[in-house]
Amino acid sequence: MNSIEVEGKTYEEAVKKASLELNVEEKNLDIEVKEVDTKGILGLLGNKKVRIIARIKETKDTGESQNLEELTPEQYSEHLLRELGTFFELDLNIKISHSNERIVLLVQCDNGDILVGKDGEILDALQHLIRLAVAKRFKQNLKILIDINGYREKKKKALTTMAKRLADKVKRTGRHIKTDPLNPYERRIIHTLFKHSRFVTTKSEGEGHTKKVVISPVGNKDGKR
Repeated sequence: MNSIEVEGKTYEEAVKKASLELNVEEKNLDIEVKEVDTKGILGLLGNKKVRIIARIKETKDTGESQNLEELTPEQYSEHLLRELGTFFELDLNIKISHSNERIVLLVQCDNGDILVGKDGEILDALQHLIRLAVAKRFKQNLKILIDINGYREKKKKALTTMAKRLADKVKRTGRHIKTDPLNPYERRIIHTLFKHSRFVTTKSEGEGHTKKVVISPVGNKDGKR
């Protein structure tokens, strides 16, 4: 029960009754005065009755707020994701792991495309925002990877296939080839793939968040990855 209608001889008495009935402190009640019934001359004689409707205030559980202070970066990241899922009315199944000094959150949910977007743009933005929120809260620049319904794993396989095909062409022609602009995670996949190759080398080219990867024959390596 979140609300109750009660009456008392005074406003204070009515509020106290509501507090006892709802088992909450008076400060946590919203009060609506429904009726003031005064009998006698100008209320100086006879009986007085005050009727109110008391409702429990919609406040965040203080216990939850306290628990948030005790969360680890991994748990806080999961909390933020779940809050977002609630906003979009999505039921998220989240598994947390670690890989290459990264916090990895693997998410499974129906209608997950809402959080992925075209070419993973929404997913990248979501990941960036959560990383910033975690960095601000814990004063650490932690690496975070979020994957929804295996999107990044599928993307990794597609990038690997594409990169191998381009590398074969580079070996045949002896000329370098550039990929389309890729985000840091995608570029890292290609750089790692050919890190120990005897035939091709790779480097990133461009400015900003997305850059192209240049795949060149061994001997033409320059610039930073």
